[in-house]
Amino acid sequence: MYRIIIGLLCCSIFVSQAKNIDVIAFEYPPYLTQHRTDQGEAVALLQRAFAYSALSPEITFINSNAAQNHLAYNEWCLSFFPPQKPTKQHLQIILDDKKIPLTLFRLAEPQVFIGNELADKVIAHLPMAADDRKVRSFTDFGATLKLVDTIEQGVSLLLAQQVDYVYSDQEAINAASQKLNFPAILLQDSAMVFYRFPIAVWLNTQCASAAAIESHLRQQQYSIHSF
Repeated sequence: MYRIIIGLLCCSIFVSQAKNIDVIAFEYPPYLTQHRTDQGEAVALLQRAFAYSALSPEITFINSNAAQNHLAYNEWCLSFFPPQKPTKQHLQIILDDKKIPLTLFRLAEPQVFIGNELADKVIAHLPMAADDRKVRSFTDFGATLKLVDTIEQGVSLLLAQQVDYVYSDQEAINAASQKLNFPAILLQDSAMVFYRFPIAVWLNTQCASAAAIESHLRQQQYSIHSF
């Protein structure tokens, strides 16, 4: 009983003294979404990272096409959208050991889809992938890149045969297909995996609360990468 009382007192202290931390997010279900109570897997991991601390993440969703300009011209503290060119003022905080494989998706065909059939193909991709060297290299093999705001938009274009491929991961494709009421099994992923990205959040060390955030996360033994 004594421990329970102390625990409740500690929690009440954290709640009363909690400092809100602004976090930029964009629609990328199931990892980031305004349409789930937990706001997606990545947000749930971030909230867990700050559980029982005096820091409280406040998530703001913005259009992914506008995210890069927002990071460049506005003050920010934490962001799920990566800076266009990370510098020494940016830290990448890994929230989970799992890495998400990115492949190309097309409408299913009987033939094996290797993923190297790029000449004259149009590939839909999110803005966060625009600076990915692998994505840029697609154009070296004759592909055209089509920027989309969400994976759902990319899948819609694929179903309308306005693009040939969508650059994504399986879970995001499943979420988009479910929302579009289209069987994900009719979309075929490439055998080639082009990139594996971690579930991470970015810290701007110029943020007023950056020192407190970094200190807390290091104490919790989160992996933090500098540039």
